[in-house]
Amino acid sequence: MEQRYQLVYKKTKTYRIDYTYDNRQRSQVDLWLALPAPSMSQRNIRILSQTPPQETALLPTGNPLAYYEIGAGQRVVLSFSFDAYETRLVPVKASGDQTVRETDGAAVLTDEERQFYLRSTPLVPVTDEIREEALRIVGDAREPIEQARRLFDHIVAHYRYHWPPQERGALAMRCHKKGDCGEFAFLFAAYCRSLDIPCRTVIGAWATGTFQPHAWNEFFVDGVGWIPVDASVAAVMKNPVKQLAFVTRYGTRSSGRSYFGNLEGKRIIFSFDSSLPLIPAYPDDTQPPVPEGYQSFMVGGEMLAWGYRSQQGNAPYLQPAYVRFSGKPEPDKVSDYMGTWRVHETAFGSAASLWIKRISFVLFFLFLFLYHGLSLFQMRLERLNTLSTAFFTLLLLTLILRREAYWVTYLFAVLMTLSLLSSFQLY
Repeated sequence: MEQRYQLVYKKTKTYRIDYTYDNRQRSQVDLWLALPAPSMSQRNIRILSQTPPQETALLPTGNPLAYYEIGAGQRVVLSFSFDAYETRLVPVKASGDQTVRETDGAAVLTDEERQFYLRSTPLVPVTDEIREEALRIVGDAREPIEQARRLFDHIVAHYRYHWPPQERGALAMRCHKKGDCGEFAFLFAAYCRSLDIPCRTVIGAWATGTFQPHAWNEFFVDGVGWIPVDASVAAVMKNPVKQLAFVTRYGTRSSGRSYFGNLEGKRIIFSFDSSLPLIPAYPDDTQPPVPEGYQSFMVGGEMLAWGYRSQQGNAPYLQPAYVRFSGKPEPDKVSDYMGTWRVHETAFGSAASLWIKRISFVLFFLFLFLYHGLSLFQMRLERLNTLSTAFFTLLLLTLILRREAYWVTYLFAVLMTLSLLSSFQLY
């Protein structure tokens, strides 16, 4: 009998995002900015402030798209808040279970939506070669969730996280066997689409600090809804050092396996999918020549001068913006191409615990390294060991309060306790 599943959601936090784009150039910059679209994991979106755009359109994904013509020295701002929800994919229990759960009520796609999320794009090409490989990976699996799970396991097992990527796109990922979060997402989407499983790349960010872009996937199953997948985080979790960094910094789950069907609810969604139309149209025909020395990048098998050309009238993706320069940016920064943003946790207790976590993390490692570094020179300052233990204790308590602690942090706690006890014995 086929196993049935449902998606269950639970509110985690309320976030505020402050986005800015500063035109530091001497000439006009055109900006296409994706405005946030609601989803089951990102609800109750409230626009708090926004620079009025010249034009607004609606993308096929449901995202509003704002268009700006930004004069030299001018700024565009967008501030919004939303309620974030944790997502879990759980088996449907026997009919005797009367537990009421909040599930995805929009678990049906229109024909147009299904076609859109099965299409082939430069970053997510659906080719015979991709399909043959996907069929080999899924083997005898026929149910879409099990097929997607096998695709996920294959990518996590055989591909390595690497930033920055050499190229963008699923084909580049297959060739180099490594890439960043975007390449993991593009390859998973290509595999799914080749098996007629609607799939989209979610373009967003971690909901912490300043400018922490990220990308992942959602695939669609009738009667269940959009099921989240994050193969890149699962791949990172194979490295214990990176695992500790991700859990501590972003509040991720400690198990990579859990990132099939489950997300922690600590993310921002800027836009859905790749190859999105730019409205009004990007003026490729009248755009000045690409300046000499301007760096182009291989995107979906094509050299693209980001900010000087579109990709057949489309933005490769919107995170959350695409730009058009009329002159070479000097000196250029990442913010010239994407803008920048800062994320705030709106609840006082949540925001305070975040700052305590960051400060105690830094001070713990500072005193720990000082203690062991000075020990190499026969200088054992036990107060440094005591301070490192104290700040780790504070860090551990904060992680437990924020539901971000896992076995490595508890192991550290045991080791730090033993170290502290041994220092007392020396006295």
